[in-house]
Amino acid sequence: MKTLKKTFIAFMAVTLVSCTSLYDHFTYTETIKTKLDAISLIDKSDTPYSGSEVQITALKNQMEKMVIYEKGKAKNQLTTKMWELISSDKHLMGSYLKLWEEKGALNPAFKEEAKPQIEEAFNLMIYYEEKKDKQSQNALTQFINQFNL
Repeated sequence: MKTLKKTFIAFMAVTLVSCTSLYDHFTYTETIKTKLDAISLIDKSDTPYSGSEVQITALKNQMEKMVIYEKGKAKNQLTTKMWELISSDKHLMGSYLKLWEEKGALNPAFKEEAKPQIEEAFNLMIYYEEKKDKQSQNALTQFINQFNL
């Protein structure tokens, strides 16, 4: 009877651990999708802003959706902060889109300089969502901290 009880407890512990994964498939896939949309727009940013307004609005809405979604999850301050950083008019993709709107079109050299940093931000979020380990958490935290928020 004790062996059966121990086996049952072990089974329940494994089941509970597997059901409480920190991985969020929606966040993972939407981050990848958003990254692809953002990079596509960066690649087009040497053309007139007005020609891409529909896609830009869609990307802004997508980023805002992710901020709201991530804020709604418990113990999720790091991912929320990263989405806020990416979409902010003062940093990363949000500021890139704002500058594009103000200038009408961006210099190809500027977009080639900004693109790797924006890609890195998305890659760090994707890596963090995929792993949810200390190494990915530290990498994301260090990236955020360089902006002195």
